[in-house]
Amino acid sequence: MLTNSKQGENYDIGLLLAIIFLTGIGILMVYSTSSVFALEKFGDPDYFLKRHSIFLMIGLSSMILFMNINYRFYKKIVYPAYVLGLVLLVLVLIPGIGREVGGAQRWIDLDLFSFQPSEISKYIIVLYLAHSLTKKKEKMDNFIAGFASHIIMAGMYVALILVEPDFGMAFTLLIVIFAMMFIGEVRLKYVVPIGFTSIALLVVSVITRGYRMDRIQSFLDPWQDPLGSGYQAIQSFIAIGIGGIYGSGLGDSTQKLFFLPQAHTDFIFSIIGEELGLIGIAIVICLFAFLFIRSIRTSLKAQDLFGCYLAFGLIMIILMQAAINMGVAVGMFPTKGIALPFISYGGTSLITSLSAMGVILNISKTSMK
Repeated sequence: MLTNSKQGENYDIGLLLAIIFLTGIGILMVYSTSSVFALEKFGDPDYFLKRHSIFLMIGLSSMILFMNINYRFYKKIVYPAYVLGLVLLVLVLIPGIGREVGGAQRWIDLDLFSFQPSEISKYIIVLYLAHSLTKKKEKMDNFIAGFASHIIMAGMYVALILVEPDFGMAFTLLIVIFAMMFIGEVRLKYVVPIGFTSIALLVVSVITRGYRMDRIQSFLDPWQDPLGSGYQAIQSFIAIGIGGIYGSGLGDSTQKLFFLPQAHTDFIFSIIGEELGLIGIAIVICLFAFLFIRSIRTSLKAQDLFGCYLAFGLIMIILMQAAINMGVAVGMFPTKGIALPFISYGGTSLITSLSAMGVILNISKTSMK
């Protein structure tokens, strides 16, 4: 199960450095964005920094663990992992087990700690698809084996996440699922019709939920309701506008002083823009772009299709989350509560993202033989 030091050469050091830089920025920005809020709410300006540091240590330890487990081992646990993910997504919907926050039931609270099953399940479905697409490589012409079996198994996860409801996560997962089927050479004559059907269903889901329509309308014209549905978007624009090219300086944000909600989670990118300016934004974007390029390089150089598909799916999940989070901050997407990987405060997201990168790093090592 563990990789042998003679099996490959070194891990992708560039990839590892990008992760370290991103998590380092995360530590700085979580403290900068949360200290005033933490002092007001908990009487301790270091409250979120301490918790984030603990999550980061757990995440880095998990990454190191996954770096040293041969990725082929996961083939042996694909089906138990799939069932586990399914069970977690069902459990979170059960009153008394799942915890409701802001009208959505996305958390399982175990007293000592709480976690989001969807943050774990999204990587499990990538693992399942990587295995299934590899196993059925010669059956892609067959509608049942080459297409329906994948879309049904993955669709169960998406449906359960929509029930929570978590529209943003479901949308992200759908994009990744279709991207994996595309590189897995599932026939386009099957993928395209279902793709359009999925889009139509998502549109219906938006139309039938008033709060989602409010988000779409505020996305198109946030100044139509500046104190209501458009408030977060406008405050985000103001933060980035204040920052300009060079920023107002680390720790000197005014928007984090209770003007911009969720400054240390969903809108941390906006505060990066305010405090570090366009230069800080460019650095973060370049780091994510570098992370993506190196991970795709790892995927292309993997020794087998399973490693190729697995690395591709894992980095697509992280990239999609980063793109949506940053896109929301600058007004490219409707407001949606998705964390910025490695940077935003949040335990489950940080730990699972670092664990996923541990798997990619292991693939990078075994691909360098």
